[in-house]
Amino acid sequence: MNISVLENMFPQFTYVADRKCTANWKFQGNTVYDKHNLILVYDGEAELRCNDRVFTVSRGDLVYYKPSDFRLGHTFPDRLMQCFTVDFLYTCPVLSGNDWEFLDMPLPFSTVEKINDEFLFSRLLDLFANFTRTWLSGNYNKVPRGRAIFMEMLTLLLQWKSGATFSYDKVRKVEKAINYMTDCFDTQLTLQDIAGKVGISPSYFGGIFKEVTGVSPIHYLLGIRIRKAKELLKDGYSVTETAQKVGFNDIFYFSKSFKKFEGMTPSQYISLTLNDF
Repeated sequence: MNISVLENMFPQFTYVADRKCTANWKFQGNTVYDKHNLILVYDGEAELRCNDRVFTVSRGDLVYYKPSDFRLGHTFPDRLMQCFTVDFLYTCPVLSGNDWEFLDMPLPFSTVEKINDEFLFSRLLDLFANFTRTWLSGNYNKVPRGRAIFMEMLTLLLQWKSGATFSYDKVRKVEKAINYMTDCFDTQLTLQDIAGKVGISPSYFGGIFKEVTGVSPIHYLLGIRIRKAKELLKDGYSVTETAQKVGFNDIFYFSKSFKKFEGMTPSQYISLTLNDF
């Protein structure tokens, strides 16, 4: 699954709703769908058909119909389904050299999947509710705001699909730590400082951070500092000034870290950027 390409998705929405089914609600007969459709069930039950398979869905189920799927469905009078639903089309624009390619990347979702992570499910409910309110408001900026919210939902779902150990509770802790590091990268942060901000022990924090991001917290912090250093060097700051501004007291450690991330020294980077003008 190529998550990075799908995160470039440009979606176009055709229907967004917080659906509270009545007793006579159903998908109409002989319906072949021509859009992508995501449904998140948060109450009640329904019996849904996708092509030749029948599913009973309830709270926590994510339902996905792709274009060309045949669908039928009905709810039950004593347990009316309530769900968020969105119909959409999309493309994935990718820049190749100086030209754009528009890729048709399939979504990795099964027809019905249960979201058992309560933290993830709660966050998705909040995002879907915000998405629906934004769409209903009719504001002039509902499309870009809606896309931003939808892409956050999609990113969470792609992360969830990418590993069986996904935990949104861990992701929330890591995101809080990353926000803290981004705000305070120019200070002398330690692992204890960052873990304390999140409210957990350094050893546990280090483990979940690497589980979510693939690198240690200190490596991630160095990455933030080096990216900021590149901006400052491009703006004309000296190597010494840049090192101080991004939280390095030792210029030799700064140069070593910069070369590790960028494959060249800060001075070489300055020479390279000067040649670009």
